[in-house]
Amino acid sequence: MYPGHNFLSSLKRSRVLKNHIFSPPSFIVFFSMFMALAAIPVQKTLQINILIGFSCFLLFSVIMPGVILRGDRYLRFSIDDIRSMGFTLFIIGSAFLAITLTDVGGIPLLKPSLRYLLNPKLTIPVYLMIPGTAFMLAYITDKMQKSVIDRSTARFRAITVSLTCLVMLALLGYRTPLVAVILITFIMGYYSGLFEIWEVLGSFAVALMIIMGIGYFRSVEEYSLSNLGPLTVLKMRASFTMSILNRLSALAGMTGVMHGDLTLSMIPGAGSGPRALIGKLVLWRTGVTITPTLFGQMLVEFGTIGVAFGMSILGLILGIGYRIMQKTRDSFYIMLYSIVMAYCLISIETGILDQLVVIYILCAFIIYIYNIYLNI
Repeated sequence: MYPGHNFLSSLKRSRVLKNHIFSPPSFIVFFSMFMALAAIPVQKTLQINILIGFSCFLLFSVIMPGVILRGDRYLRFSIDDIRSMGFTLFIIGSAFLAITLTDVGGIPLLKPSLRYLLNPKLTIPVYLMIPGTAFMLAYITDKMQKSVIDRSTARFRAITVSLTCLVMLALLGYRTPLVAVILITFIMGYYSGLFEIWEVLGSFAVALMIIMGIGYFRSVEEYSLSNLGPLTVLKMRASFTMSILNRLSALAGMTGVMHGDLTLSMIPGAGSGPRALIGKLVLWRTGVTITPTLFGQMLVEFGTIGVAFGMSILGLILGIGYRIMQKTRDSFYIMLYSIVMAYCLISIETGILDQLVVIYILCAFIIYIYNIYLNI
């Protein structure tokens, strides 16, 4: 009963849908959609900052990669090593998940109040399952591309691995890791040919339902907001986040207010976490965590200058990654780009404030820089 290969084949006639759904400029499209969902007035200063950020991002993601990356020599990785690394990361994450659930004495998904008892030192390693899943997907798609296994077998294995990761991470009751797994899986499937275009578009609907479902469940359990619908709760969340961004833009000015303190707060044991610092800055209260959006964290650190520099670097990383992926069609580079792109899309609301995410992006940047060096 499941649709076949030719279902909605007309979608393939669109050059954009066929090749560019997750190209770097799509970040701007998704951020604009987020602002439209919030539907609140954007202050003049914030409009200018966003325009500067978008301009720098486009310049460094679309134009600069073609200037600095001209050769055809690229670093290659053993696919067997990638599989082993992925399996190891997944096992480590699974072990820490068991320890975490034992430590809090229950399942946070079923009892949201337990989330406040989670120990970050135990939960952070759990998220290693996400890159572990991505590495194993890279191995599966590589075998498919080399005709070692057929496409239907590869699809079954990829979906099984991803669903296993989703179910396990869902026990913690957080939305962001689940959305990350879905995005990584379908971005990799999109560029490797594992999934059809309509399946990729459908993944957005699934991700949206997960965000709304968990958000609604938490709002009912923690705030007794059962009279509000899931979509209303989602709009309220987007509106609140955009209002925080408005506030941060007004506070930051041209040069920012924290000057690196927000970034340093990501280091474990360095004091309050970055989202707690945002809560203190905006609400003057302790014990409150607030997501500042990607622009928000750049503004707080170094103001308009930080936005210009940060969006330029991020655009360059995505642009180089996209160009290498398109040239090589190598499963490793598809995976690397998928991880970075997925977390950039998530950062539209959350910002890039988690240690592991920063490490992923830095590792990708180092690999891309080495590839540039090979082609000098």
